[in-house]
Amino acid sequence: MASLTERTAKAQDGHDALLANLAQVLAHRLRGLITSIEGFTDLLADTLVTPEQRELVLRVFESTASIERILSELQWYSRPLQPMPGRRPLRTLLQELLVMLEESEAARVALDLRLSGRYQVRADAMLLRQALFMLLKNALEATGPAGVVQLRVLDEPRSIRFEVWNEGWMSPEVAEQIFVPFFTTKAQNLGIGLPIARRIAEAHGGTVYLAANDPDSGICMALILPQDDEQMRSLA
Repeated sequence: MASLTERTAKAQDGHDALLANLAQVLAHRLRGLITSIEGFTDLLADTLVTPEQRELVLRVFESTASIERILSELQWYSRPLQPMPGRRPLRTLLQELLVMLEESEAARVALDLRLSGRYQVRADAMLLRQALFMLLKNALEATGPAGVVQLRVLDEPRSIRFEVWNEGWMSPEVAEQIFVPFFTTKAQNLGIGLPIARRIAEAHGGTVYLAANDPDSGICMALILPQDDEQMRSLA
């Protein structure tokens, strides 16, 4: 007979599967509607002449872009993760990551590489970039338009550690729920960025966790990936 822990884990897996399926259906249905809205708005823009009217059209496009980002997160949440690990120079991966951000956001990210050599990270580069992107977006939104976020990379025995730091502090009640899917304190967020980042890390045998939450030092989300030292490090 299954233990209580096993039954609880099985129930949670079933719950997560239902949420993932719902997310997939919503993303599929809503994306078609958004495409229609963008098409009609584009046609309407050709008939407008005043700056005020064109400004309203711009606001519609900005809103649909926000919805597109939410749909993208839904699709990431619902898709099965099957990492295809390869080797990627760390600096190349970080450059690709910053390109994923808007230019104004990338300018607010400070890199701090605390490494003893030149690295080739062993991971699915696309998935790892997405996980780090989710962590950076979460931190950037928490700091406001003028805040700076630090991306710190450290080598550890048989692992590599990515830390995303931002100013601020979360209450214990909020901190306990940040990895619960669809929990959010921000009206513009869906609340699945951190769960997606953790799922990606776990698919690689690693993890994502809240490493610091202090009014003085700030908030730190850490992503740990196991690495083979010989594969990871290529000394200059």
